[in-house]
Amino acid sequence: MKSPHRYHITTFGCQMNKADSERMAGILENMGFEYSEDPNHANLVLYNTCTIRDNAEQKVYSYLGRQAKRKHEQPDLTLVVAGCVAQQEGETLLRRVPELDLVMGPQHANRLRDLLEQVFDGNQVVATEAIQIAEDITKPRRDSSITAWVNVIYGCNERCTYCVVPSVRGKEQSRTPEAIRTEMEVLGQQGYQEITLLGQNIDAYGRDL
Repeated sequence: MKSPHRYHITTFGCQMNKADSERMAGILENMGFEYSEDPNHANLVLYNTCTIRDNAEQKVYSYLGRQAKRKHEQPDLTLVVAGCVAQQEGETLLRRVPELDLVMGPQHANRLRDLLEQVFDGNQVVATEAIQIAEDITKPRRDSSITAWVNVIYGCNERCTYCVVPSVRGKEQSRTPEAIRTEMEVLGQQGYQEITLLGQNIDAYGRDL
């Protein structure tokens, strides 16, 4: 598999998005990529998006426009949109920004490697179907050596009239207590001093187990 060797991730929105970005960064580095602070020096640029805040959504399109223009000059550039805007817009994003290579909803963050392999085989990929979230054994590239995010539940079943989260994050899926405990034990062994448990509706943890 021939792949780019430098990547950049820009994250918009909530702590769950930040945690997803850390996991996706870990997957990319496990694939042999190196992090680039400057997106213009990266061969793979990933935007992990938020649809809750309109300002964040509009920024994504602005950033994408710049990278789409760059792709015309550098065809080997791989452009990825992940997160809630990707889930909400799906194939519409490809019509709006045809230079995109991969559109992937938040449920697919742990599948990044498999999806990129399809891209590197010459495919334009949209992954927004509802799936059972796979347990990720890849070590995240954590932004801090002191504090860490640990996901305990994904999604929400509440369907509040004012909230888009259930439609973009999917139904509630709790991680097993064993998986959570194992991750926290490893973090303790690595010297982390603070762990934040994450979930869209963390009070619902376990009711689907």
